[in-house]
Amino acid sequence: MRRTRRITRRAATRSPAARIVVVTEGGSTEPAYLRTFGRIYGESSAVRLNIVPAAGDPRAVVERAITELRKLRGDKLASRDTVWAMFDRDEHPRFDEARILARDNGISMAISNPCFELWGIFHYRDYDAPLGRHECQRQLSQLCSTYVSDRGKLFDDLEVIRDRYADARQRAETSLVRRHEEGTPGGNPSTTVHLLTERIRSRR
Repeated sequence: MRRTRRITRRAATRSPAARIVVVTEGGSTEPAYLRTFGRIYGESSAVRLNIVPAAGDPRAVVERAITELRKLRGDKLASRDTVWAMFDRDEHPRFDEARILARDNGISMAISNPCFELWGIFHYRDYDAPLGRHECQRQLSQLCSTYVSDRGKLFDDLEVIRDRYADARQRAETSLVRRHEEGTPGGNPSTTVHLLTERIRSRR
């Protein structure tokens, strides 16, 4: 009697979630945005987003990011794992020092010039003139109802972040191109926050 061969299928193996660690300069605005963004775009078994807030000035942010990267390496760093330093140009004296340190240690950067609030403005409108931090914050407060001093200056409007993100990303990309054409890469105004957000969305 001929035996029939039993075919067994292997259970599909799921790749481990990409770990994305973001060390932020700010303690409220940036973390609030990232948490909201993560709920919209990164809430998946493919992404594990960890936010380390209020690390200090750019140099301190990068130093903490290096520490976080070492932790990942100690826990078997995967090719999709990344550590980001999120900080502002503003008037920080150790800004260039922080960028070099990040570059030399494999830390990705999400930098805004003059500050993170420019990324918030890009969700609402175009903007392409140099401005200071206080003016940038003032403009965002006029556009975003949750960005007020007595609420911790939160830009976490879920509908705006969800529905206007593509516009913000395009404006951020345009800002970088224009500053490059002017011979001032990363100049005021510009931001690279979209590089981080796209990483969260890519799930690769």
